[in-house]
Amino acid sequence: MTLILAALTVLPTFAQETHDPEAKKILEKISSTTQGYSSLRATFVWTLENKTEKTKDSKNGSMFIKGGKYKLILQGTEIFSDGETTWTYSKDANEITVSSVEENDESIVSNPTKIFSFYEKGFKYVLKGEAEVNAKVKVDGKVTTAKKKCHVIDLYPENPKGKDFHTVQLLVDKTNNQIVCIDIKFKNGSDQLIEILDYKPNVTMPDNLFIYEESKYPGAEVNDMR
Repeated sequence: MTLILAALTVLPTFAQETHDPEAKKILEKISSTTQGYSSLRATFVWTLENKTEKTKDSKNGSMFIKGGKYKLILQGTEIFSDGETTWTYSKDANEITVSSVEENDESIVSNPTKIFSFYEKGFKYVLKGEAEVNAKVKVDGKVTTAKKKCHVIDLYPENPKGKDFHTVQLLVDKTNNQIVCIDIKFKNGSDQLIEILDYKPNVTMPDNLFIYEESKYPGAEVNDMR
């Protein structure tokens, strides 16, 4: 894990069968803060670490969110949606896949609009304590580290059957209620980390940012799966 826990104050653990009211207050602050934005642009580092096979793969990415519309760029892959249709572009294959938006798609990886609200359905949550971390941040276009005091919240699926993960851990900056890191812990022993480097709220975004325009992807093969 690229975030280093410098100090951890452990709070009393609540039963996983309940929704910890202290954790809920923090999660609601995150939602309240972000719902006040007309749009949000953020950059992040995505890391997949397989501890069993001792492998780690990291990629830089960026996300653009405007209401129910979004665009996700992750080194060679673009996923964008106008709220009704989703387009996925693979640069290596020069291929566009078109699909309809699934109403029950709660994946925070493929749909970044869920990143601030995914916990509202199907999760139990517990405030584990507070930690001081060396978090990755972007300053003047360069990635560096900065110490941040964070809340540590663990989320568990209410119905773990059929899920390939068992825990989602959030690190939340205490000073501004912004998510510093999302750590998805899978049952196979691997971790998927999303480390948010910076937030830029209320950025002007044209609507055509979230739709497929053929001229932007010359020669791309289009596979319509709708």
